Amino acid sequence: MPVIVGIIPSEVLNNAIKIPVLGLGSLNCFDEAGSTTQSVKDAIDLGYRHFDINPKIETDVGVAISAKIKEGVVKREELYLVGKLYDTKAFHNPALLKEAVMTTLRNLNVAYIDMYFIHCPEGDVFSGEAFTDTWNELEILVDNFVVKSIGLSNFSVEQLQNVLIASRVSPTVNQIECNPYFTQRALREFCAQKRILISALNIFGTPALLEDPLIVELAKKYKRTPELILLRYQIEKGHIAVAEVQNKSDLMSHLDAFKFEINNSDISEMDKLDRHKLYI
Repeated sequence: MPVIVGIIPSEVLNNAIKIPVLGLGSLNCFDEAGSTTQSVKDAIDLGYRHFDINPKIETDVGVAISAKIKEGVVKREELYLVGKLYDTKAFHNPALLKEAVMTTLRNLNVAYIDMYFIHCPEGDVFSGEAFTDTWNELEILVDNFVVKSIGLSNFSVEQLQNVLIASRVSPTVNQIECNPYFTQRALREFCAQKRILISALNIFGTPALLEDPLIVELAKKYKRTPELILLRYQIEKGHIAVAEVQNKSDLMSHLDAFKFEINNSDISEMDKLDRHKLYI
């Protein structure tokens, strides 16, 4: 039986459901055959329970989940699985939304999804009305217990307002790029007012951020790596941190983020690094 070496705490969404504060992300799909499945298995063994899943690797993730449930390492209800609406045909065609969600369920081999996002509202074909129509269809999936929570990804304040006006089920999360070089303060403050939790992507920013003198100085001060300083930054902000890691050693090292704290003055200094520039 694998030994779980870390326990990841949770935040509470506005619908009272808990979500682990550290998730294993998969925005950039792994290249090597079988690597996704093995990475997810390793993560589950180490205590990870939150998986943010790119549709391209849903089947690989599903294989890992099924194997670990069969082994008795984890129960389905202990996992937090996030699916995303990437299909351009379904994105703004509410009639196709349920089919997209059902495909995710089949690929993951599960009966429900813990969180489902509308992803990336950008491009000429996107309109406020399309967002709200799609959102209303997602609400029906919540009513039918197919999806427990629904959220958004990369939505601006204006786009969030459009959804909020038309919604009866509030968005629980807005997933955005967030790191000290791109803090998105105004958007984060709006989400906090509406009790919408931030799920942070690209938390390590660019190589330049990892080598920034302040980050390097704080890494020495707290006796941690620059990556752990940037991961802990998200936790101190009360965000969900989604880290894209593949190898087992990195999965293990990221659990050290729960073994130290960064003081408020150092967090404030990190905020001052903001370059107001989107990197992904």
